Amino acid sequence: MRLGYNRRAANRAAGTRKTRSIKYPHPRNLTLLFKEGVEEGEASADPFTIELKMYLEMKGFPHKIHIVDPEKGKNLPEWFRKNNWDGVLPMTKYDKEQYKLGSAETMMALEKKFCVPSMSSGGMGAGRFRGKTVKNLTLSLLKSVRPYDDTNPDWKDLVLEFKELDQYLVQCHGREGDYMKSKKFSLWDIRMVPALYNLVTIANYFKPGFALPDEVPHLRSYLQHAFEDPVFKKFCPTVRKIVRYYEPKLNVRIVLPDDVV
Repeated sequence: MRLGYNRRAANRAAGTRKTRSIKYPHPRNLTLLFKEGVEEGEASADPFTIELKMYLEMKGFPHKIHIVDPEKGKNLPEWFRKNNWDGVLPMTKYDKEQYKLGSAETMMALEKKFCVPSMSSGGMGAGRFRGKTVKNLTLSLLKSVRPYDDTNPDWKDLVLEFKELDQYLVQCHGREGDYMKSKKFSLWDIRMVPALYNLVTIANYFKPGFALPDEVPHLRSYLQHAFEDPVFKKFCPTVRKIVRYYEPKLNVRIVLPDDVV
């Protein structure tokens, strides 16, 4: 009994992720580097990490995860130092000498080479929307000292993005959206949902008054269901971890109520 316990403990320390055996083609020796978050040994709450975790869960690819911190030089493998001068994370290594930087590049490369099980890329026009846009607008909005109204250009840009997302859901998939019909995330959903969740969950902690506009009912309905998806909920960080992720980016410290986990 003790031997089995020690083996499991060693696997956890090495970053091994236990997955089911799969028979379809998949990347060999798939290893991922995630940036360490506020808790030692745990991945950051950044949406790039979450979207990549969701993708790998849906594909079922066996993989190993290592938590690193480039700024502290913590747990960095030699192949990271040789192939990632800018310290971009997440970083992926597979099939001997294949290296990919960032979640988007990793997902595109793996999806192109290992298309089973296949994943939809989204409807026509999906390429117009990228989770990175929402991520950038979130930071700009929360850094701004102006309120959430038309006097704030960052808020106006974000509202425009919300409206276009709302129209996309209607035009490409009907009123309820493709996800609402299939109950399965596409690559488009994976890129958008973590970024939007971070925004709508923690915006009011940094600057009170945030709410999704009334003009985007389809986006509101879509997010309500997407945030309850089992795949997203499995990797969704706590509110406290998301807040701690944004604090150094906004150069502020938030005192959270004790009931916020």
